[in-house]
Amino acid sequence: MTLPTGERIEKDEHLAGDDAIAKVRKLLPNFRAAFFATGLSRRTHPHARPLALQGDPSVFGGTLWFFADHRSPKIHELSADPTVSLFFQNDGDSCYMQLDGSAAVVQDRPKMRELYTPTLKTWFPEGLDDPNLTLIRFDAVAGSYWESPGGVLQAMTAYAESVVTGSPGKSGRSGTLSLRD
Repeated sequence: MTLPTGERIEKDEHLAGDDAIAKVRKLLPNFRAAFFATGLSRRTHPHARPLALQGDPSVFGGTLWFFADHRSPKIHELSADPTVSLFFQNDGDSCYMQLDGSAAVVQDRPKMRELYTPTLKTWFPEGLDDPNLTLIRFDAVAGSYWESPGGVLQAMTAYAESVVTGSPGKSGRSGTLSLRD
């Protein structure tokens, strides 16, 4: 079956404000880390690296936190350009998300104590007393997501439906997110 000209295969959701924040809050527990990409607005080669998410995703209100070493290149890159994109991937749950926003280096000792876990001693042996320990605050403004509840079984069902009907199958949901009105 051919799709009428201009008809889209997937119908995206477009979520804004509280609905977008609620969607991100629902998806965040699927991810332990994000690829943190800098250098996006300077039209240079982007630089991405994985950073572990910190804190409780159930309280997400638009801000995410990351620990970093203040001597790292990402800190220098943020001082030149605070524009950041985060990329999340969980193949096991067929869940993906991308968030755009800005990031800032923050020296907030109470926030560090709140977010600190013993695992951080892997990178910061002196723990909270490590002089190189700093926080990065990321404030999301927009993004996109893709999810396939049911994973492989859902994808197989979409495949079978596609074969039988001759039209493209859809195995999940996707959408755009506008977190700031």
